[in-house]
Amino acid sequence: MRGELLRQILEGVWQPGERLPSCRKLAADLGSNTNTVNRELQRMATEGIVRSEPRRGTYVTGSSTLSILSAGLRDHVDELARRATSIGMTRDELIVLIDEAYDSARQPAVAFAECNAVDLTRMTELIARATGIDTCPVLIDDLVQADRTTGFDLIVTPLFHIGEVLDVVEDENRVVEMNFVASSETLREIATINADRIVTAVSPTLSGAERTASLVRTVFRGQVEQRVHASGSADFEDIDVMVYVNALQVTPDDLAGPNQVICIDWQLDGRSAEQLRTRVLALNSEPPRRQNAPENLSGAA
Repeated sequence: MRGELLRQILEGVWQPGERLPSCRKLAADLGSNTNTVNRELQRMATEGIVRSEPRRGTYVTGSSTLSILSAGLRDHVDELARRATSIGMTRDELIVLIDEAYDSARQPAVAFAECNAVDLTRMTELIARATGIDTCPVLIDDLVQADRTTGFDLIVTPLFHIGEVLDVVEDENRVVEMNFVASSETLREIATINADRIVTAVSPTLSGAERTASLVRTVFRGQVEQRVHASGSADFEDIDVMVYVNALQVTPDDLAGPNQVICIDWQLDGRSAEQLRTRVLALNSEPPRRQNAPENLSGAA
């Protein structure tokens, strides 16, 4: 019951400052009784996760993810210290024991899947910088081999590739979507194009071309066209302004044709970063379910 309450708070079912349902309602929803729910809410109040106001109700405080996940840990630490003292263990000996246990704690294996090597490297770095979590880069084409997905606790992918990844990963609960958005520099460059020019969004797939064109239209006032270019020699000389993504995999010679080219630079949405941190922290309290994780599936050095 406690775990379910914490999970719903972490997932934003009740936002910071929002009042929780009554104890009776919570008990009915969680299959418990009002006394148990009330006792757990009082405990969570002492931990700072919620606050109780007489005759008004119980409210979510907006504690950090780490604070919520570590709630109750102090009780275990106190018990450990008492037991160590009772058997004559010194403070330094206890610290050594904790250090050894901490170092051997399970580190979740997380993969990041993307369709092209350039964005794969760039986005992996963005995730590490924003979350402090190292991910194993893997090209989406490699996920077709099912045995290459079983080595990971989580498989992270951009939101616009979620369908492709779910097609090859049986357990959808292991897939985490990340929202990457065009950087402000990219949007500014597109927004400042003269409205009398024609912008062409080019992608190797129809859905990609439509998505890129929609992005351009959010900031560009002029005419926007779209073109699908899958493979082979590129002929872009008839294009005035070309906007593309790295999945297009064009050469410098290909880009010599248009009068102006803009490659979309992605940045990671902060809310997605926090959600990934939450998922990885939660994994630390679960038993491992992966096999040995491959070191690198991208083929990149």
